[in-house]
Amino acid sequence: MPSPEQPGVPPPGGFLTCIFHEGDVTCTEPYVDRHVFYGGVDDTRGCSECACGEPEGASCTIVASVYSDGACVEQVAPTVISSMAPFCGVTPPGVGLGSKSAEVVDVDPGACAPSGGEPTGELLPAVPSTFCCLA
Repeated sequence: MPSPEQPGVPPPGGFLTCIFHEGDVTCTEPYVDRHVFYGGVDDTRGCSECACGEPEGASCTIVASVYSDGACVEQVAPTVISSMAPFCGVTPPGVGLGSKSAEVVDVDPGACAPSGGEPTGELLPAVPSTFCCLA
């Protein structure tokens, strides 16, 4: 606006004579120098859900033992068994099975291929105000 102390005198350098409008409006003559400012944002940003594919490369190894007594003392046949190879074990002929034990000696949980976690949404300006100024 012109200075009220000096009607008809344009504002000093760096200032403009403008009309304020709420919203995003079109400026008309003679106030055609349009400036739009925003008082907020609409934030819809996020991420897609994360997921993991089927595990691959998992394995485990155990030592399985059989004993001829019931107290796991008189060992007959310790055997290393891996999930990576087929196995079929048999106790020696003529030996009765009294007890058995198994001890895990190695576990590899494998890995899965990750997916998801992609960015979604956007950040948009909101609550516009328009200043239409003299050119």
